[in-house]
Amino acid sequence: MILCKKFVCRSKTFFCSIASKMSTNAEDQFFQAAKQLVPVLSNAKHKGQAGRIGIVGGSLEYSGAPFFAGMSALRTGADLVHIFCCKEASIPIKSFSPELIVHPVLDDNNALSQIEPWLERLHVILIGPGLGRDQKVLNTVGKLIEVCRGVSKPLVIDADGLFLVGQNTQLIKNYPSVVLTPNSMEFTRLVKAFLNKTVEPEKVVDGKLLKELAQTIGEKVVILHKGSTDVIGDGRAVSTNISCSEAGSFRRCGGQGDLLSGALSTFTCWSQGHEPSEPTPQMLACYAASRLVRECNSAAFKIGGRGMLASDMLHQVAPTFAKLYET
Repeated sequence: MILCKKFVCRSKTFFCSIASKMSTNAEDQFFQAAKQLVPVLSNAKHKGQAGRIGIVGGSLEYSGAPFFAGMSALRTGADLVHIFCCKEASIPIKSFSPELIVHPVLDDNNALSQIEPWLERLHVILIGPGLGRDQKVLNTVGKLIEVCRGVSKPLVIDADGLFLVGQNTQLIKNYPSVVLTPNSMEFTRLVKAFLNKTVEPEKVVDGKLLKELAQTIGEKVVILHKGSTDVIGDGRAVSTNISCSEAGSFRRCGGQGDLLSGALSTFTCWSQGHEPSEPTPQMLACYAASRLVRECNSAAFKIGGRGMLASDMLHQVAPTFAKLYET
C-alpha cells in the first residue's frame, strides 16, 4: 500500500488511467452479465411472455411522464403496457399513442377495486411517473402497494412514488421485491425519512450511505441512485455496489428519468426467475437500463444537441437496444 502511495505521487495521471481501465473492465463484466437477462425472440412464444407492465401515474399536470415510461418499456421489449391514471391524463396519453392500454381510474372513489383485478396479469408494477401529490390519489396508491405486497408483486418506484414512500416508510419496509430510482434530491429525502439524517445532494452518491439506506429498508430492496455516475446497491449484507459511468451528454431535459424507469421495468421483468448471482439479476437489470438510457442520451444529443428532447431519446431506444443487446 505504501508503494502505491509513492507511485501515485510520482505519476498521478498514469495511476488515474489505470484506475479508469479497472473500472471499465468491471463495467464490461456487468454489461456482459446483464445481456444474459434479455430473452431470446422465438415463434414459440405468445404475446405477453416478454413482459406485461403496469404503470401507476398520470395526473392533470403530468401526462407525458407515464407516456414516456410506457413507450420506453415497449421499445425496450415489453409486449404490453397498462397505464392506470387520473381521468384528466387519460385522453392526452391515449392521443400520444395507441400502443398503450389506458385505464382512467386512479382518482375514482373505487380505484383500488378497479385496479386490483389486473394485478395477476402484470409482471411488474411501476409507481410514480406523473403521479402528482393529490392526497386522495396517494392514499389509493399506498393501499395498492399493500395489496401488491400481499401477492409479492415486483415494484419499481420513481418520482412522486418516492415522495409517497418517504411519507409512509412502512409501505416498503422489508418489501419482497422493490427497486427505487431516486435522483440526488430524492435520495436525500429518503435518507431523512428512513435514517433521520440530513445530507446534501451529491452527483455521485456515498456508496456506504446508499448501502445503509438499502439495508434499513430491507434485504430485497435495490436502489439505483441517478447521478453523473449511476450507483446501484441492495440491502444484502454480503453484496457490494455496482455502477454505470457510461457517458451520456450534458443535456438534462425532462422525461429522461421516465425513460429509465420504463426500461428498468422491462429489464426487471426479465430478471425474474434467473438464478441467484453476484451481482443479483435485479441489480443487473438496473445496470442494463442505466446503460441503455445513457447511450440513448448520447445518440440523441449527437442529432439534437442543446435542443434534444426526451422524445428524441425515445426514438433511439430500439436502435440502441439492438446495438447493445442483440449483438
